[in-house]
Parts: sequence; structure tokens; C-alpha cells
Amino acid sequence: MADYNKSSLRNICIAGHGTSGKTTLVESLLFNSGVINRQGTVEDKNTVSDFTEEEKNRGISISASIETVEYRDKLITFIDTPGFFDFAGELASTMPFCEAALLTVKGSTGIDAGTQKAFALAKKLGKSIAFFVNEVDRDNVKIENAFESIASELEIPLAPITFPAATGQNADSVINIFTGKLIKYANGKRAGESEIPAQYADKVQELKEKLTEAVAESDDTLMEKYFSEGALSDEEINVGLHKAFSAGTIYPVFFGAPNKGIGVDCILDSAVDFFPSPESKNIAKFSEGEIDMNDESVTKGIIFKVNSIPQFGEVYAFKLLQGSLAEGADLYNLSNSGAEKFGQIFYARGKDRVALKNVVAGQIAVTVKLKNSKTGDQFSDNKAATPYPFALIDWPEAIVRGAFTGASKEDTDKVAAAIKKMQIEDASFKMVNDPELKQLFVDGLGELHLEVIAKKIKNQFGLDVQILEPRIPYRETIKGTAEARYRHKKQSGGSGEFAEVNIVLEPNPDSEFEFVDAIVGGVISNRFIPAVEKGIREILAEGVLSGCKFINCKVTLNDGKEHPVDSKEVAFKKAAQMAFKDAVKRANPIILEPIYNLIVTVPTEFAGDIMGDISSRRGRPQGMESEGKNTVVKALIPLKEIHGYSTQLRSMTNGRGTYTISFDHYEQVPGDVQKKIIDDYEASKEKEQ
Repeated sequence: MADYNKSSLRNICIAGHGTSGKTTLVESLLFNSGVINRQGTVEDKNTVSDFTEEEKNRGISISASIETVEYRDKLITFIDTPGFFDFAGELASTMPFCEAALLTVKGSTGIDAGTQKAFALAKKLGKSIAFFVNEVDRDNVKIENAFESIASELEIPLAPITFPAATGQNADSVINIFTGKLIKYANGKRAGESEIPAQYADKVQELKEKLTEAVAESDDTLMEKYFSEGALSDEEINVGLHKAFSAGTIYPVFFGAPNKGIGVDCILDSAVDFFPSPESKNIAKFSEGEIDMNDESVTKGIIFKVNSIPQFGEVYAFKLLQGSLAEGADLYNLSNSGAEKFGQIFYARGKDRVALKNVVAGQIAVTVKLKNSKTGDQFSDNKAATPYPFALIDWPEAIVRGAFTGASKEDTDKVAAAIKKMQIEDASFKMVNDPELKQLFVDGLGELHLEVIAKKIKNQFGLDVQILEPRIPYRETIKGTAEARYRHKKQSGGSGEFAEVNIVLEPNPDSEFEFVDAIVGGVISNRFIPAVEKGIREILAEGVLSGCKFINCKVTLNDGKEHPVDSKEVAFKKAAQMAFKDAVKRANPIILEPIYNLIVTVPTEFAGDIMGDISSRRGRPQGMESEGKNTVVKALIPLKEIHGYSTQLRSMTNGRGTYTISFDHYEQVPGDVQKKIIDDYEASKEKEQ
């Protein structure tokens, strides 16, 4: 294939709410561009984008998929991103590396939460944003309402590029507002073009005025001419549209039904005609900084996506941000200081690849057989180069924790190793091996995210994984004071064991643990006193009531006895531990639980239901604030009650609610909760025995 320059590249992120038709749209784009000869469907499990077994089985996109086409002498790269919030890391890692975003909207419902979030991210990153209103072939579609919902919800000026001539099951055409032509479709592609029938003239005139106004408002010169003459020439509209769209001040809207190919070719033509290239939009904006893609001083780029593809192995998707590179280039991983060779380079189309000889700044491509690189790693041809001084990918916060376990301890160790390998692909989840709670945690973006990770471990590594509810890091302490004496005596043939200790246990809110040696008269030799402290510290680590850490106490050793022959360190450790346990039971022991700050953002109509649900989870609302059309609910809630909240929140708010959590403090659990914690702990000990 021919080499491309920056002006001939188009990188477009396809994003939107789950089930809004992104994968079907991309499939139709591939079919209409001529790179596939048959359009697949999600239902038939044969689309180019959803090629993994897990995606086929679930009928949803899980991983971002790169689809590149050559069309009208341009190289257009579409990235099909998942719409479910559990896989928001895929959008976060791909949106920054496209110059434009095409957001899908269901014609039957209007703009949804997933599309709103994609819009917010695209806006934050300075992307050119267009919309595709889907489902014009459905009987219940409300085209005008969908159009207005975009304008009113997002408060942006829309520029209609196409509009359906009719809706419902017999829909087969769209009107190109800019060219003033009626385009008919059959068998998934354009079947013909004609003049607009008279009955559509008024509607076309109305929409042409909207388009002209949107273009004029983006440029002072055009606005002045429009006010004075009442019209703009087609050439002025075209030039103004390209300029305004690149600047992000205008928002084109397309309509169609990609399952029938309706309106899809207009997107391809518009991508060529006025979507920005890396040359026209040469400043790549990120959350914390910008990169000039015209800088040729050094070759630099980033691996933003890794896919493990059966029969192929790892495929590394990258964007070259500066300079150029050729196949076989020797490069350096700036993130880990390792050397890498980009032996072969390709552009991707699902799991298929087309060979490239060269890549220029702004281009998205893939390579294979890298030795030590992962998602998010930066690279350069200059070993002395430094990584960009700001994050290029802003990963979403993990909000759900699951405890991953294998069939045995050995299998759990293998699961941990498998998870580490999977983080080469997906950096949106974290693994935490917690020695205190003795569980392997995975922190992800939702319950479905964790399920998919477990399924991948099964498919790729042959390991059965069970996801358990995470143990809670409770804390034990006391509210009262108690004194306890314990004698440890053991005789078994040879030398025996003997130790006696007397301790006073009391609260100590200023320190986790304080040990005081108050022995007088040498009733316990100095060499045994450290064993007393050591024995108590071991108990502190595992607790007395619940198997959790014991804190905020003071232990005073004030008396005891020893035997000239049988006293040993191990005996004093055991005596101290038994005395401590006895004292705890008589010192008004309590269990503390972690309390988290919960901040929930929902459309205002759901705020009351959210407050009620939080209260039912032992949460304490701390107030509400307005944030545009949303309400932010703040609350304190026990960590125990947050388990499963992401699924519940999405169900309650039709997927439009989001939340964040952060640790705040520990506080005493209610009496009934404490009893259940202790009972569950005792039952688990019996089960282990």
C-alpha cells in the first residue's frame, strides 16, 4: 500500500452508550468503504470489531477495536469503543489519540448517559465532535426529539449534515442538507441520488439555515456576511465547516440506520471532506498538557492498546506523536528503559492486519513481538529522550473490588501471575495482594469488568477463578480496662514449659499499641520480657474477635512467675497471649469498621431514590449540591455496604449515575452487626478445622 502523509490521515473514535449501535455502524462503514464484501451483525457474531469469544458470547463490545480503511485516497482509522461503563478504560485509553469523536445516539431514546460521558471526555480533550443518530428505520423513532435532546442536554450548536426523508420500517433514504440531494439505499449501500422532492423542500430549507447559522456563528467574518446578505455560498459553508469543526466550535449531526447502510456513506465522505487530520489539528491535547505533532526533533509515541489475539499473540497498537519510523526500527521503551524492535508494522482491521513500510506523526498503527512493553508505555528512537512530563492516559478510578481465588493455594498463586500478564493489555484494573486479609483483590470498574477478567483467565490460562466478596479490614479495640493473670504449664517427659504473667489492658487512643514493663523485684527475668511483648504483638496482628487487627491499646506487665528449669521464651509468649485474650473479653471489646466518603452524581430526578438507598445501606447522607442538570449526593457509608453498589446504581438510574469512594475513618459497628461478624468468624474457623 502507499505511504500516507499527515494531511491524508483521519483518526475517529466511535463512542456512545451501550447498545447505541457503535459496532453495527463500524461494520457498515467497512462494508460501504469496500474493505469487506458482506456486512456482519452482532446477533450473528460475525462482526469485524467484536472478534473475541467473550464478545461474541455476550453480544457486547469489551475491548476497543481498531478498523482502518483506505477511502478516497485517505487512510481513515475508526476505533470502536465499548459503551458499558465497566469497560470505560478502553475509551480512556483510545479517545486521546483520535482527532475526532463520532458519538452514537439512539433515535428512540435520545442522548443517554454513556454518550454524555463520552462527550464530556472528548470535550475535555479538545476533540472535534460529531453525532450519528441511529435507528431511523424503527417505527418508534423520534428524530426531532433526538436532535433536540442533543442540543438541549449538551447545550451546543448542532450542524445537521443529513436528515432522513422518512422513518420507520420503510425508511430507505436520507437528504444531504449540504448538497441538497436525496440519497436512496438498497442492500446496505447507496443505490442512487436525485433531486429533493417538493414535499421536502421546506424541511431542507429549514435545516440548511440551521447549518448555515451554525457555521456563521463560528467565524466573525462569516457572521458579518450572513447578517448583511442573509446567506453564505456553498464554498463558504464548506470552508467554514471544516475550520469550525477542527476548532471544535461546531457539532455536525448525521442520521441513518447502519444495519441497512442508510446514511453511512455520508460519514465516509464527510470524514474526507471536513473531518480534521493530524496536520490540521496538530496539537494533541491531554488532561495535563499538550503535544505538538509537527515537532520532528525526535521520534516519540505511545502504546495505547494491547490485544492478546489467539493464533497471533500480543498485538500492540500505538500512535506516533512526533517524527517518523520505518519497519525494522530500533526503539527504546522510555517507560522501562528497555530496547525494542518494531520489526513489522501494520494498520489493523479487527484481528486482521495490512503491512506498512512507514508511519508518520499522527498515524495509528500496530506492531507485534515486542519483548517488554505494555499498555501506556512510551517509546522513542533516542535512548536519551525523556517521557512526556504528564500522563497521556487518564485512567478511570476503580470502584469495585473482588477477591479472586483459585481451586487451591497453588492455583491462586497462578491466578496472580495470570493477572499480572493481563495488565499488559488492560491497565484500568489493579491487583492487590493483601497479607492482612489473606485475599487476592482485583479492583475494577464494575462487577462485569471483574467477571470478564476471570473469564479471560479461564480462556487464556486454563485456570478456574471464583470471585468472592472481599473481606472487610475491620479493627478490634476496647473501651474498658481489665486485668488478667495466666499460668502456662506443660510437662511432656523431658523438660517442661512454665510461665505466669499478670497484665493490665487499657484503651490507648493515641497509639496503636504501647507495651509497659512494670516488673519489680525480678519476678520475671529481663530475658523473658521481650517474649511477653512479642506474644501480644502476634495476637494484635490476627485479633481476638474477628480475625482482624487489634489497635489502640496499652498493655502493662506488672507481675508474674518463672521456673528455674522449665521457663522458656515460648512459654512466656503463650502465657502472654492467653492473658491478653482473657483481658480483652472483660474490657468491653468492640469492632470498628471502615467508613468511606461516597459521592454520587445522578440526574436530579433520581436524587430522592439515591438518598433512600444510601440510608438502607446504613449510610448517612451529608448533603446534596446541584451540578447543572445533575445532583451530587454526598454520604458516609460503611465499606461493607458498598459491595454490589455499582450494579444497583446503574439499575436505579438507567446507567446515568456515577460515584466515587474514598476512605474517611473508622467507627464502632452497631451491636447486631458486631455479633454477626463474630459469629461468621467463629463459623469460618470451625469450617477450616
